Amino acid sequence: MQSASIAETVQLEDSRRVQILEFIKANPGSHLRGIKRELNLAMGVLQYHLRRLEKDQSIISRRRGLYKRFYKRLDFEVEEQEILGVLFQETERDLLLYLLKTPDATQKELSEFAHISASSTSWHMKRLVEAGLVKSRRQGSFVYYVAKGDPVKILTLLKSYHPRIWERWAERLADLLA
Repeated sequence: MQSASIAETVQLEDSRRVQILEFIKANPGSHLRGIKRELNLAMGVLQYHLRRLEKDQSIISRRRGLYKRFYKRLDFEVEEQEILGVLFQETERDLLLYLLKTPDATQKELSEFAHISASSTSWHMKRLVEAGLVKSRRQGSFVYYVAKGDPVKILTLLKSYHPRIWERWAERLADLLA
């Protein structure tokens, strides 16, 4: 009787791990709480399985700011992981997409676009520069920003992994793919 319960436990653990792995494969760059919320798993259970998946080298994780993001191993190069991490952050994603459409935007233009303060814009832009997706230059009292990443790669990842956001931005960004 007890051996049957051990086998059931192992099978349940394996099915949870498969469920988590499939979620990460479909949502690369997801973070712990996002996975917990979407899969409705207890935090401890999720952390256990994520550690096991990392130990088994099925997934990898990268810390970006306060969030540890998870990716299926060998699916994405470092630049793509950075892009996917940014695409999960609404403000940074919108700022990056705006820069694809409007290169050399000033901090003031970005603040007005995103409806955030100049200091918040500066903070988000610093993170995008550190991620290697944006470069900045100061000219007099103005700071100008331009997207560094390959627009096609960024938009392909957006379309593949964030289709609802892609639909919102598609018209504004269509000419970048032409």
